[in-house]
Amino acid sequence: MANLREIAEHWLKSEDTVCRQGRLQRLEWVAARLPPGDYWTFPGAPMTKFLFEETRYCFAYGQFLAAIVLGLSYIEHTVAAMFYAMGRDDLQKSSVTELLREAVRDGWIERTEFKALERARKLRNTVTHFRRPLRKDTVESRAVVKN
Repeated sequence: MANLREIAEHWLKSEDTVCRQGRLQRLEWVAARLPPGDYWTFPGAPMTKFLFEETRYCFAYGQFLAAIVLGLSYIEHTVAAMFYAMGRDDLQKSSVTELLREAVRDGWIERTEFKALERARKLRNTVTHFRRPLRKDTVESRAVVKN
């Protein structure tokens, strides 16, 4: 039996060979949508930056469920931090939906963006909260029905 180091090295080499082109394409896609800048600031202290970086990493590596969960968490942290900085202490324990509704009211995001983020939240919920197997709103069920 190969030692664990050899198994890990084989797995990484295989992963790099098979997935490198896809990772490059996803990183190019992200880079094309980000504003230029060498130094960015993130409202919400280090956690918001960590969530952004982890989301980008997961997306680049094709870990799409993790990217959805972390990406929505990044948005929630960012919006909550921005409201808090404006003196909105009343929103500290608000749900992401409540925060996004307030963001629409304040003109930070458009209604179409709110709807897209609500879709992402519903996808996230099927991953982060238990659903009985093959319930119609689960990821597994959608994969079977759409294929």
